[in-house]
Amino acid sequence: MGLSSLIGEVGMLGRRERGTAQPDWVVERVAVADHQARLDLLHDEMKALIKAGAAVEGGGQATYNGSDATGRRLVEDWSALMLRSYNCEAENCLQMLRAGGLEAARRRLDRAASAIERLSGTVGLRLSPRYQALRIRELELTADHLRRKAESRRPRRIAS
Repeated sequence: MGLSSLIGEVGMLGRRERGTAQPDWVVERVAVADHQARLDLLHDEMKALIKAGAAVEGGGQATYNGSDATGRRLVEDWSALMLRSYNCEAENCLQMLRAGGLEAARRRLDRAASAIERLSGTVGLRLSPRYQALRIRELELTADHLRRKAESRRPRRIAS
């Protein structure tokens, strides 16, 4: 019996004890594909909300310099600016997210949403609760993925 076949048998024994008969890299790829599929669904729903103009609520009827059309454009521009700001903050939270920093990221996103509502002032804009929930779900999925990734690395370090 060669060394490589012995290592393969020992590896399969460890996987059987953990309840998986597949190699670790197969399990990891399935988890990554599942995570990516869930994120794709979230992103599709976020895009649909943005396209429908439902990601930002409020604004109502606005008049600027006596013109309804200018007021409407002003509200649309503010909406786009506020949404862009929130999305940048959400992307920063995703990039800075660590396996245990989910609550800090949620608080940061909540503060950003509150600031948008407060700073929109007379225009009266706010992010829709559905859009905020999708962004928070994206954070949760990413945090879960990072946690699983860290757990899958842990046995390798111990074995080394």
